[in-house]
Amino acid sequence: MLASPTGRLPPLDGWTIEPKWDGIRVIADVSPAGVRLWSRNGIDKAREFPEVVRALATLSTRAGSMTLDGELVAIDRAGAPLRFQALQNRHVGASGGARGVRTAFVAFDILALGDVDLRRQPWTERRKRLERLLRRSARALVRLSSSARCGTAAAGRMLAAATRDGWEGLILKHTAAPYLSGRRSPLWRKLKLEHEQEFVIGGYTLPTVGAARDHFGALLVGYYDDEGALHYAGKVGTGYTHATLATLGPRLAALGRQSSPFADAPPKRETMVWVKPTLVAQIRYNEMTEGGLLRQPAFLGLRDDKRARDVRLEADATQHQVLDLLARCAL
Repeated sequence: MLASPTGRLPPLDGWTIEPKWDGIRVIADVSPAGVRLWSRNGIDKAREFPEVVRALATLSTRAGSMTLDGELVAIDRAGAPLRFQALQNRHVGASGGARGVRTAFVAFDILALGDVDLRRQPWTERRKRLERLLRRSARALVRLSSSARCGTAAAGRMLAAATRDGWEGLILKHTAAPYLSGRRSPLWRKLKLEHEQEFVIGGYTLPTVGAARDHFGALLVGYYDDEGALHYAGKVGTGYTHATLATLGPRLAALGRQSSPFADAPPKRETMVWVKPTLVAQIRYNEMTEGGLLRQPAFLGLRDDKRARDVRLEADATQHQVLDLLARCAL
């Protein structure tokens, strides 16, 4: 189930508010027979997160089979969630052992428990089931996402923390909402607090003569509109590690094509190389100009859990929307 852009907020009586986690969204199919972590584009991420798989398998021995919706997030030594970029520093060897940053699974919904399909039940009933299964622990590898009813002191504290600590965003959910698999619904609303989202890679520039790095200079990125046209959003020239350049460079070279994939690409220069628009990058930026170009963008990592064709330009929350939410949702 996908959230709609916040837009004009409805009356918030009967709504709850949750963090928008900065990781990889997955559906966890858990049973004594095994664990699968399905990304939005149908990739099983289980092999990449062996410690989460083990923790979910342990949960299954106690509670049986279940299907959970949640987010794979990087965590620090104290168990606190980190940003998406931290997941790029993780490596899983051939033996299945993970090195680098630790991870956890934050569950925020439950679709099934045993043979019972819970998706038609309201959010309140699904939440009760989830709270009986999981603890809201700061150290558990499988943990419960926090949630606060609008109009309560807890919602006020969550909103204050989101604005103070620089959260990626917030999710509003109607407490009577069923779980609508595969649909984007106004019963879930997302409020972005940061200028960060996915963009499709449609090309790159060659490194300049004498540059300190090889492979490429900057990525040329864009997003699709609802008619299927890929729109150019600018160059991304910062945020790359040597390891990123070494691994991403050959992948881009293998995707080369003669014509531009963008509907509104800038004039082709000798330093520009077009590629098939199949790779998705997470980008942080300062703002977007009236002409639709990113200002001060930085590369955060690749998203193999998102289909390029699904990438749309997401609206960032205005200051007015944030203040309106603070006034209407907090006690």
